Amino acid sequence: MNDEIRKRPIGYRWRSSTLFIISCIAIALFTETFLYGFIVPILPEILQDRNHVDPSDIQRITYQLLTLYGAVSMVCSVFIGELADRAGTRQTPLIVALGIALVGTFLLAVSTQLWGVFLGRIIQGVGGTAAWIVGFATLRDSIHGRNMGKAFGVINSFVSVGALSGPAVAGMLLELAGYWVTWGSALLVLVIDIIMRLLMLEQRSLKTNSSSSPRSPSISGEASADEDSALLTPGSSTRTYDALKDDRLASTAPPTAQISTLSFYKILFTHPRVLTALLCSVTYSTMLASYNTTIPTHVKFAFDWGSLPTGLLFVGLQGPTIIVSPICGWIRDKVGTRLPATIGFLTLAPLLWLLGAADQKQFPWGRDEESAKAVYIGAAIAIGFVTNLMSSVGTVELTSVVDTLEAQQPGIFGPNGGYSRTYSLSGLSFSIGLLAGPLISGTLADSIGYYQMNIVLASISVAVGMTAFAFLGGKDSLDIDRARQEDPSEDE
Repeated sequence: MNDEIRKRPIGYRWRSSTLFIISCIAIALFTETFLYGFIVPILPEILQDRNHVDPSDIQRITYQLLTLYGAVSMVCSVFIGELADRAGTRQTPLIVALGIALVGTFLLAVSTQLWGVFLGRIIQGVGGTAAWIVGFATLRDSIHGRNMGKAFGVINSFVSVGALSGPAVAGMLLELAGYWVTWGSALLVLVIDIIMRLLMLEQRSLKTNSSSSPRSPSISGEASADEDSALLTPGSSTRTYDALKDDRLASTAPPTAQISTLSFYKILFTHPRVLTALLCSVTYSTMLASYNTTIPTHVKFAFDWGSLPTGLLFVGLQGPTIIVSPICGWIRDKVGTRLPATIGFLTLAPLLWLLGAADQKQFPWGRDEESAKAVYIGAAIAIGFVTNLMSSVGTVELTSVVDTLEAQQPGIFGPNGGYSRTYSLSGLSFSIGLLAGPLISGTLADSIGYYQMNIVLASISVAVGMTAFAFLGGKDSLDIDRARQEDPSEDE
């Protein structure tokens, strides 16, 4: 026992604790969203002052650079998931991903040629996508499946902080401290993130290493005591399911044959829950992208709002996620994804209609500008709260399906469980929405008007809500999934 303790790395307890691992992943995903929006307020200086782009082309190139990030994510996410699942550890792909993002960010900062700006954004997109996929897979290795909703809720709060603070920090520092100090802050965030990845000890690797020792149960028991945190329910140590799965793997003779990559996707796509979860993810990100595309232009012409009130409106739209997301995650852990997603999409529909109807003269509130503004702000804030019921639905549902399949046939998706490929699908669906959102909302707003566009989006929300009610996992499927994870011989 003492020999085993002496062999442990320095800071073993806190470096392998669930709380520290969640903190590392939260900061990694905060960094990814921070960098995504960080470039927005400084793009004019990058393009005009350093790369000598004609002012008339700045708007077009800005749109291309922002769209490019989502396109890169959509193209490379599946390949990244496949490579990450083949890696023997999560830590190395995470560090590589952040290193790639660091290179891309540095290239963006120093480039004085337009091709360098585009190349830097592409590299940054690859690194950010990889960090996102491997980060969620690492989180799944460290958290019991029944606590994933709460964990994702906390992660979403950090993601929202990153999305809100990225443009704000960049704009403030550029104004007060200059160009290089601004980029230095972004690079510093990445360096700190890489250092945290180096400090983190994967719980999965520790279990594998300790399993060869007869003393490993004691070590695992001591570690799991430290792993519990306020995010986890009492007694829900991360070792329960993972260790059981490892034991089944070790005792199976012969071991279950690992399926091919193509078969992995075929198996998942035969499940209506998976297809519905991906549809919810696409719709969710489509709605988010539509807000960014249409709201600034609409409030400028409808209410004559400048950048400050528009920015404050987006704080009201995105800010509730920071507080409400963990609560919604706890709800998903308790009742499954069906009820929250259904309520979220069905409630979003009238709020979208109200957002479009706020300044319409045929309604009483639309006849007075101040009333119209109040209705618009209220609808935006309400959307900010309701949106949290739909976030992470795809990720949680995919995790649940893969957990159940793994419990039924341990090792079917390989030694890493196929979670990187699973989260690459979730990331792919989110990226599709980010690309489709501006196209759909922008085209509709231009062709039929802002009010009619919101009616169309509201109708889509109703249709997806009904689909979610029909096919997503509710409380009953949640209980079945957990029973199968504990005893794969049980039948539904």
